[in-house]
Amino acid sequence: MPRLSPLERNKLTEFESVFKEMEDALGYVPNSFFTMGRVPEIMHAVSGLMDHLWYPDRVSEPVRRLVTYAYSWFAGSPYSAAHCACGAEELGLSLEKIQAIEDYETSSVYSESERCLLRLCRHAAYMPARVEDEDIEQLRNHFSESEILYVIGLISCVAFLNKWNEIIQTALEPIPEEWATRNLHGFKSSFNKSSNV
Repeated sequence: MPRLSPLERNKLTEFESVFKEMEDALGYVPNSFFTMGRVPEIMHAVSGLMDHLWYPDRVSEPVRRLVTYAYSWFAGSPYSAAHCACGAEELGLSLEKIQAIEDYETSSVYSESERCLLRLCRHAAYMPARVEDEDIEQLRNHFSESEILYVIGLISCVAFLNKWNEIIQTALEPIPEEWATRNLHGFKSSFNKSSNV
């Protein structure tokens, strides 16, 4: 049960075009946006941020999905982890890579560039973050500075969404919940007191 009640979709008609885009892309509208819609300024700000970070092709779709899923998983945020993993296969991120996330340092399914990204996500998920100079230096071997900044932007955007949903205790929608329960080892849709890190 969310701590703050979402509005019904029919009460948020000014955002209907945004909801329709989400529905077309995902098959559902994340419940978090029905809560954000209670404060339109927040909804507009988050929608703008998502437009600039989620959809551009500065890095590939599989990289975007891997980064956002991994950061959420390591941060112990089941709501965002389920969202970012569900549907990722269709966008080019293999199920093997999704499921091997805890073994990213040794699993043969990851490239060295992916390991560098996952290391950054793992270290960023601590509070406070434990990112080291070496993490960024390793990324420079595989990505341009603008791509690295874009990845950091993605992590920061998802961190906001993670905290929003953890505090509110947003209910996970049936589509990602069913997928995550079936495919993510140890997945629990309820928010935990401690994270996976």
